Amino acid sequence: MSSIRVRFAPSPTGQLHFGGLRTALYNYLFSKSFNGKFLLRIEDTDRERTVPGAVEHIQSALQWARIKPDEPPVIQSQRVEIYRTYLNKLFGKYNHQNQPHVYRCFCTTERLMLLRHDCKRRSQPYRYDGRCKQLTDQQQNEYLQQGLPYVVRFSLPTDEKGLQIYDDLVYGHHEHNPYATEGDFILLKSDGYPTYHLANVIDDHLMNISHVLRGHEWQTSTSKHLLLYKAFDWKPPMYGHLSLLERERGRKLSKRDKENAVNPIEIDYYQQKNYYPDAILNFIVVCGGGGFPDNNQMIGKTLDEMIPLFNIKYFSRHAAIVDFQKLAACQRAHLKREYETIPDGRERVLSELQQKVLHHYPDKNLQTSIQLQKDYLKKALDMVEFRISSLDELFSNNLYEYLWKEPKIQTNLIDNLEQFRYVVEKTLKSLDDIHFTFDDVKKLIEEYKPKKIQSKEIFRIWRLVLCGCLQGPPVHEIATFFGSDTVRKRFQKALVALE
Repeated sequence: MSSIRVRFAPSPTGQLHFGGLRTALYNYLFSKSFNGKFLLRIEDTDRERTVPGAVEHIQSALQWARIKPDEPPVIQSQRVEIYRTYLNKLFGKYNHQNQPHVYRCFCTTERLMLLRHDCKRRSQPYRYDGRCKQLTDQQQNEYLQQGLPYVVRFSLPTDEKGLQIYDDLVYGHHEHNPYATEGDFILLKSDGYPTYHLANVIDDHLMNISHVLRGHEWQTSTSKHLLLYKAFDWKPPMYGHLSLLERERGRKLSKRDKENAVNPIEIDYYQQKNYYPDAILNFIVVCGGGGFPDNNQMIGKTLDEMIPLFNIKYFSRHAAIVDFQKLAACQRAHLKREYETIPDGRERVLSELQQKVLHHYPDKNLQTSIQLQKDYLKKALDMVEFRISSLDELFSNNLYEYLWKEPKIQTNLIDNLEQFRYVVEKTLKSLDDIHFTFDDVKKLIEEYKPKKIQSKEIFRIWRLVLCGCLQGPPVHEIATFFGSDTVRKRFQKALVALE
């Protein structure tokens, strides 16, 4: 395959979100799988929608994800004169219907609104009627001398040659005639800035873009772009369109969705929450969209490891469902990977955990508190077996509070006071004879049978005493983790709580 050059071309209308990062990721993987180039272009010609600081946010997010452009970014707002120069080359050129490729349109907003209402009344698609295409040179000059505002429109073929046919890299055969759904579209706005269609085509040509991978919502626009390429006598790139991202079937992923308050889609949020960049990239892949023989096998992979496994033929045509439950699995895999396999990774994780303990429990002291010792922290992580997806989970709820301080016995969770007291007293008497292995625990349970106490109830009582809650690792693991002294202390405290 010839030299591959692709681009990610976001509009700076806000922070980068999962949809944008997904497009960037797939373009990056595609280019690198062929040793090609990945480029960044900022499409900021829509001045009204451009958000201050958005460009910096986008670049920061890409850098954080290690999706790095191979060349300096192209900023469209800095290239306005280039677009005008190339647009001027189309004036005086005619299509096969002897219609000008481009023409000035002086129609007012009011007239266009009336035209739109008329089309709606007749249940027809809105289509500009081409009135200004019939203006003579003299009429145009008069309007220009009067200083009337105008836009520049592209003249769409009205016959069968307006039908554009191409092979979509994802969806296969595709054909569309833009004249069937709309009229002559705008290339240059009245403020002198190009529209997306004009700037997009000119830049893709000048940047030598070989393949365009973008969202499915742009598929119908591709026919317009192909017509523009023909007008300029340029060779177009190959096009592929990515399936939509949805929160659930039929509900498009959106920043305005109320669920965004619970599960944000902005990448900046996950940067601040110290998510692993590769975990976010894994999450994007496993949500769907394809690119790999088995997307789930990408969990735990780094960006570099994903490149040789990527193949565009595995792209899916079905909408990708963003299931945030999968994000935890991706983050957990990379936390475990850093802890177990990355050089110095274990030390970094333990040091971070130590600092979090100090933050949440400022009364503790590095010299005297056992909970701050690296051996204790290692045992704690080994016990939870990375059921957590982030270290913050060890402090965000009461589930793991028992690791850092003695639990308070919640008497409201005790179903049977007599049974509770019996198990606590029996356990205290037996502590010197057991080591809290699985077999020891099983043996001790057998000794409780005269009281006809079920095993699950015994475990429930032990967990309540040792952890202060009813969820957690197996009881024998908790007891082994703490050792006889701590276990005895907590059972004694439980007995006092009953008095």
